[in-house]
Amino acid sequence: MGLELLTATYCCRHKHTQPAFDFVTLYAVIRQAAHLGLNAMNNTLFHNLWQVLAVVLLLAAGSSTGLSWANESGTDFETEREQLAVLQPMIGNWKGVGLQKLGGRDRWGATTAWAWDFTDGKPAIVFSLTPGRSFASGRIVTGDSPGTFALTITDAAERSSATFTGRQDADGQLELTNPQAANGELGRLLIKNVADNKRLVIIAQQRSAGERYLQTAVLGYTREGTVFATRQRPEHECVVTGGEGNQRVTYGGEEYWVCCKGCLSMFQTNPEKVIAAHKARLEKRRKREQAESASD
Repeated sequence: MGLELLTATYCCRHKHTQPAFDFVTLYAVIRQAAHLGLNAMNNTLFHNLWQVLAVVLLLAAGSSTGLSWANESGTDFETEREQLAVLQPMIGNWKGVGLQKLGGRDRWGATTAWAWDFTDGKPAIVFSLTPGRSFASGRIVTGDSPGTFALTITDAAERSSATFTGRQDADGQLELTNPQAANGELGRLLIKNVADNKRLVIIAQQRSAGERYLQTAVLGYTREGTVFATRQRPEHECVVTGGEGNQRVTYGGEEYWVCCKGCLSMFQTNPEKVIAAHKARLEKRRKREQAESASD
């Protein structure tokens, strides 16, 4: 079987429109080497050997891709997703106002959009700010230590970035600092949901002398489409993260919900694995609730 057919078979089987890496280049290199060998040796042994080598490399690449997906849906992926899930109330579209400082006259209309992202096989929460005065976008992943987070922010032109690390306090406020910030630069961010997660507040502070921080901006948002009523559990639970679902999806004749474009992409990429993980979480919750009821 030719390498072209093997590559096409691999792509169809793994639902790729393009190979996991550049098989075309690989094929060209091996084939050129084969032609050189054939010209020099003029026998079929070398031709057979290069075909075997091509198949081995192809299978190795397929195994590598499989391992990558296993990591995505294995313990590490799920553990990181669960840690980031405490930030689920921030997911959504928000509209509000920005203030240079509390009580100040400099204010502007502001919007922000938060979503899950799984593009690199690692769960993350991404967001954008409009307008991006202090910074324009951010990406939050789990930190190096348990219970910590790392936020990388970029400016509107995407020419500079900075990384902030920290954790949530007892009140649910995410406090992130950049130890590399110089005096006068953005050094700390405080992010918190309030009003039963219907509002979002972001406070930007610049570093001052020593360990002091001075407020540079306060961004206050209300979730778009907010209805100020409370309930303990989402009306429609996101099949990927367990958050408040707002978009209906179907698979195998069954209806599910997702909460953002990142979760929609994740569901469409591999619905069976997402649904299996969702059912496992529901079963885990059911057992926990049963245990709590038995102890009361």
